[in-house]
Amino acid sequence: MGLRFFSALILTSVPILAQLPTPNKAGVSGGHHVFRAKDTDAANKFWQDLGAQPAPFGGRLSINKFPGVLILVVGGAQAQAKGAPPSPPVDLAGSEGSSVDFIGFSVKDLKASLAKWAEAGIKPLPGGTNTQVYLMNPDKIKVRITENKSLATAIAADTVKMVVPNAAEAQAWYAKNFGAEIPGANILFEQAKGPVAATKGRALDRIGLEVVGLEAFSKKLEAAGVKFDSPYRYTDAMKAGFAVFQDSWGTLVELSEGLSAIK
Repeated sequence: MGLRFFSALILTSVPILAQLPTPNKAGVSGGHHVFRAKDTDAANKFWQDLGAQPAPFGGRLSINKFPGVLILVVGGAQAQAKGAPPSPPVDLAGSEGSSVDFIGFSVKDLKASLAKWAEAGIKPLPGGTNTQVYLMNPDKIKVRITENKSLATAIAADTVKMVVPNAAEAQAWYAKNFGAEIPGANILFEQAKGPVAATKGRALDRIGLEVVGLEAFSKKLEAAGVKFDSPYRYTDAMKAGFAVFQDSWGTLVELSEGLSAIK
């Protein structure tokens, strides 16, 4: 079996009305994931059928709000926004086979959730149990759903699973730079059994972390050897700061400051 490490717990720390949780001592919490889509309407519908609430973001973009995480879908005209990934190709590679295998959510009542999703045409993949199933979004992003009857909301962000060549090394690096526990980003590290692809350019393009004092935080990471694909920038349209880097194991990470204001 591969090594498995949990670097954060979120379910007891996400207020019902807030979308992003309170940051840890390092000023870090779960943020926003950026997904590419051939059909942004179909992709947004999937997340909203799952339980997300849509909200305008940056004037031209729409973001999907879950307790614990925000999901931004880009593609077509949306991808022309400054700093967004380029328009996706005809065929997008899914999350499987990359350094981020799936994202996960917990639901209060799995049976009721599955019945509701079935009405929207969302069906679980074969092999599920009474307490855990997997779904696949229209662009082949795998989603794990786990029942947690103590959940305060109907659904909440739960997990990001990274598959890396050295799970212990990756876990230690994230703990050192972002804190051992990242509220809203329960990262599961699993030892890769073979080569894994980088996330950049795939449907699951990048994961996100919200950071207090991002400009100074980015400089600290640079001093520690992190090379940014997109250095810190502040955008007036979004009233938020952003910085993007690829970690040593192939995951593109977008840091943000200001998205916690989205309720």
